[in-house]
Amino acid sequence: MNIAFYPFWAASTLLSLIQVISITALTCLTYKQTDSLIYAVLLLCIYALGHAAAKLIFHRLAKHFAASGLMLAMPLIKALLLIAAAFASSHLTEYAALIYISFILLSVVTRWESLLLKSLRPQLIEGEDLDKTNNLISFANNTVTGIGLIMTAITILYAGIPLALWIAASLSLAALALIGTVQRLIRNSSHSSLKLSPRHAHHK
Repeated sequence: MNIAFYPFWAASTLLSLIQVISITALTCLTYKQTDSLIYAVLLLCIYALGHAAAKLIFHRLAKHFAASGLMLAMPLIKALLLIAAAFASSHLTEYAALIYISFILLSVVTRWESLLLKSLRPQLIEGEDLDKTNNLISFANNTVTGIGLIMTAITILYAGIPLALWIAASLSLAALALIGTVQRLIRNSSHSSLKLSPRHAHHK
């Protein structure tokens, strides 16, 4: 298994944790701002629609931008959106519209991020181990989602929604660093393979 798999796995797990923190925090924030369960449920519906739309336009996006650049841009954009939401919840009195806009953008960015990471898996994992590894990643993500939901609820209850959003933003920056590490390890592995190839040795 490629050594780059381990930071990849960590990044994938972090992204699942960020998703559950951001969804929970922003849903609670919407309920707090509007005092309406309907608006909170509507927010989740908007998130699901944004998720579906992002998948439909992903291939068009991938044709116009390099995948490596997109992988680094997505967690950075997500961190900025979460920081904006955290700032708004702490310093503004009316921020419902900003929450909805941030939530739509977050749903799109999260979906693109997931699809980009999924496209990396075949480069990191042997063909026969791909199914086993996918199951392992899914299990880890589901476990983190469950634990993250509990921890987010505790954080919101005792420390407030803004702190939960700041934590999610910080984790997104950590995921950015991990994805950068994955890309660097893949490049180093490709260069090493090229140097060891018979054709390269013949030219030398």
